[in-house]
This record gives sequence, C-alpha cells and structure tokens, in this order.
Amino acid sequence: MVNADNRLAGEVVYYNGSISTEKNRRFFAAMADRPVKRLVITSSGGEVEAGIALGVWVFERRLDVEVAEYCLSSCANFVFPAASRKFIAPGAVVAWHGNYHHLKATGLWTDDIALRMQRYGEDAVTARERARALMDRLVRLERDFFAHIGIDQYLCWIGKMPPYNVPNYYFLSREDMAGFGVSQVQTPPGYENTDVSGINASVVFIRLNDAVTSGKR
Repeated sequence: MVNADNRLAGEVVYYNGSISTEKNRRFFAAMADRPVKRLVITSSGGEVEAGIALGVWVFERRLDVEVAEYCLSSCANFVFPAASRKFIAPGAVVAWHGNYHHLKATGLWTDDIALRMQRYGEDAVTARERARALMDRLVRLERDFFAHIGIDQYLCWIGKMPPYNVPNYYFLSREDMAGFGVSQVQTPPGYENTDVSGINASVVFIRLNDAVTSGKR
C-alpha cells in the first residue's frame, strides 16, 4: 500500500521525507508491479545505505526524477544523479554537504567516536574500531554505487574544500553538475538565485573555480 509519503499518480510516484530502509521496504513493495516512469521527491536526506538503495532502484528502472522542493544530503548524493532525466522545479534546490569518502579523506569520520561513546556507552577503543569499520564499509558502498551510475563522487564534497569551504550545504549550476557526469538536468531560469530561506539549513550557491557567489542564510 502506498502511504501519504509515497503516493502514486499514474506513472508518477511521490517520495516525501527522510529516506530510510523501512520506508524503502514499503515503497519498493508497493511499486513492484507499477509502471512508474518518474519519481517526484522532496527529502532532506536520510540513511546512506537506504539512499544508495533508492538510487539503484531509480537507475535500474531508468526513471526521471523531479525535485519538487528540495533534495539534500543522501537524496542529492544518490537519488538525483541516478536519474535518467532530472528536473528541478522553480523554487526547488538540490544541495550537497559531503559523503563518507569525504569524511575518510579529511579525517572527519573521527567525530563519530565521541558520538558513539555518548550514544551507545562504548569505550574509546571500541567506539573508534566500530566507527572506522562503519566508515570503511560505507566508503566501499559509495564507491561501487558511483562507479555503477558513472558519476564522479567528488560532486558530493567539492564545495567543502578550498577555495569554497562551504560550512554546510551548497548547490551548483547545471553546467557544473555536468562536469561530474550529471547530465540531462533541467533547472529553472535564475536557478543560482533560488530563495533557500525556507530550508531549515544553511545553503549557498557556488560556481566552481570561483569563490562562493551567493548565499541566502
């Protein structure tokens, strides 16, 4: 059964909210025999493995993806670039803020050690071992996924690096997305000036090879 977060209208299916393994399970079951051609999504992201699974589902069915309001984090990393054709509605935005390859390359994965100690009561050695094991596994999953869909995963974290140094989320022009292999993207006129003040996160537009050019928050 398709719930309120995952509606079906003809050949168009709607996926709203956080991406999770449990939501995917229900979603995939409901869509198993449906003639879906387009996924309309609004999501701030969610679980990495669930995001990859949803991206693979989109890619293998050669679906178009339309971003109705926003597609952030795991949605931007895995679902949007996996689409055959990609449509960003007026006022909507697709924004990235890193992935596990980024965390490994920069050493930021170690931030999870303290979180694990606090959340699970693990000692420092155990927390470090388990955080590293999780990071290594997700890095492999991400690497294999991006190789499968033919996209350069640096797309997911270039904005976090010099000279951009974006503190949180960033979005890119259609031309800059194409540089990473994300093609067939339709953006609305003036996409770089999209008002992102309604998104509950700091989001800026960057043009690659230049400094940050605009920001709403």
